[in-house]
Amino acid sequence: MKRLGLFVFVSLLMVGMLSSCKGPAGAPGAAGTAGDKGDTGPTGPVINSMSVFPILVEKGGNATVKVNAKSYTNLALSYSWSATPGWTITVGQGTDTVTVQAPLLFNVVGGVTVTVTDTNSMSATGFASIGTADGDWNIATLIETGAGDALNPQVATDPNGNAIAVWYQVDVTRNSIWANRYVPGTGWGTAQLIETDNTGDALYPQVGIDPNGNAIAVWYQFDGTRNSIWANRYVPGTGWGTAQLIETDNAGDASGPQVAIDPNGNAIAVWEQSDGTRYNIWANRYVPGTGWGTAQLIETGAGAALNPQVAIDPNGNAIAVWYQSDGTRYNIWANRYVPGTGWGSAQLIETDNAESAYSPQVAIDPNGNAIAVWYQSDNTRYNIWANRYVPGTGWGTAQLIETDNSGDASHPQVGIDPNGNAIAVWEQYDGTRFNIWANRYVPGTGWGTAQLIETDNAGDADAPQVGIDPNGNAIAVWYKWDGTRYNIWANRYVPGTGWGTAQLIETDNTGDAYYPQVAIDPNGNAIAVWRQSDGARSNIWANRFE
Repeated sequence: MKRLGLFVFVSLLMVGMLSSCKGPAGAPGAAGTAGDKGDTGPTGPVINSMSVFPILVEKGGNATVKVNAKSYTNLALSYSWSATPGWTITVGQGTDTVTVQAPLLFNVVGGVTVTVTDTNSMSATGFASIGTADGDWNIATLIETGAGDALNPQVATDPNGNAIAVWYQVDVTRNSIWANRYVPGTGWGTAQLIETDNTGDALYPQVGIDPNGNAIAVWYQFDGTRNSIWANRYVPGTGWGTAQLIETDNAGDASGPQVAIDPNGNAIAVWEQSDGTRYNIWANRYVPGTGWGTAQLIETGAGAALNPQVAIDPNGNAIAVWYQSDGTRYNIWANRYVPGTGWGSAQLIETDNAESAYSPQVAIDPNGNAIAVWYQSDNTRYNIWANRYVPGTGWGTAQLIETDNSGDASHPQVGIDPNGNAIAVWEQYDGTRFNIWANRYVPGTGWGTAQLIETDNAGDADAPQVGIDPNGNAIAVWYKWDGTRYNIWANRYVPGTGWGTAQLIETDNTGDAYYPQVAIDPNGNAIAVWRQSDGARSNIWANRFE
């Protein structure tokens, strides 16, 4: 059931003849009025009514608009229609009834204007307003039926709404990497094993997808001696390829891979890897038609470097961030990749030395502007910080983006739209429980005021994630304790309206649900995935906002 998020109406602009139109000799007529000729009624056409069905349509759906007009002098009438930008007249131009197609956007109002003209060039104009329904969450769906625990789902979606979810699942002997694909109008397929190396456990996959639906999954896998980084690629119409080792440094374990893909299908993977003494940050690049390159060290610091994240813009420029020890505390570092040039020099992007900074995340817009967020101790509590990168200028000054000193704030996530507007979400303690907070960045204005986006005080809310579409609409998801079990919740941000009311998006009360992830397509459709216990094992579930 779609929610009515807008007041939608039909209105008439009673317009009569235009001032530039000439009526019959002796007709007085004036702009915006219908000319009279004695007591015989208006000399120009009159719009008596306009009807719209349905008034509220699905995004991309159709409405029928009919105008009821009359000439009191029995002249023939012609009809000219125009639509609000984004709306399209598909059938009926030149008649009294048209079909109008809505844009692929939730919760917007538009409409059509009709000009009715008689053979004396006298006119009347009317306007019919039409709206699109707001989206809503569907019913949660189980997307795998394996025998063992399934954990750590991740999801990515392409501009057409096709999505790929990946996770790891135990088969009694070892953990393996699995995937499933969602196609709009068809739904989820059958879960598929995407690696067959049975030497040891394969864990913690990540996935990225390009506009053509090509996807790359990365994970780490034990070979009997050490953990290594592997990848596989999905091509629509062909399926998954053969899993491939993408680094061959056998000095020590490699783990925590992340991946980002640009519109041309070029991908960059980053990970942490031990050299036998400390962990370092490594990267490798995939180019369609060529494959993976040679893994490369992208920082040379003296201390352990951990938890890399990566984002990539449409031109293939990428930014990686991580935290790294200087021997006293952990700091936030970044490096930038430019096609044709390669990786630059790693750079410290915060200089607050009060205490350690952890777990950075990064998002990048089509112009290459990036925002990194992290949490950092001030020796009393953990706070949320951010910094912004601008091509040609570099990193700015790190900024505190929340000032609630009740308790620790941690584990931020960030998303960004094509205009550079960003939303950060995090979990924060209020002295009694953890809650979910958000803040929004607007270029030229900066960060706003942090805002609580859920108010259910039954128990802790944890591990938020956020996705944002090109129109700046965002969806945040998290898991929350209700006093009996953990459930999956979501909230939606709409520019000009703000955050809505937090909503439960699954109602299976058999067992706890944890660690949701979310991806959102350009039309505002979103897919959330999570793990949930059925009382015997953990399964992978999904729900779609549309």
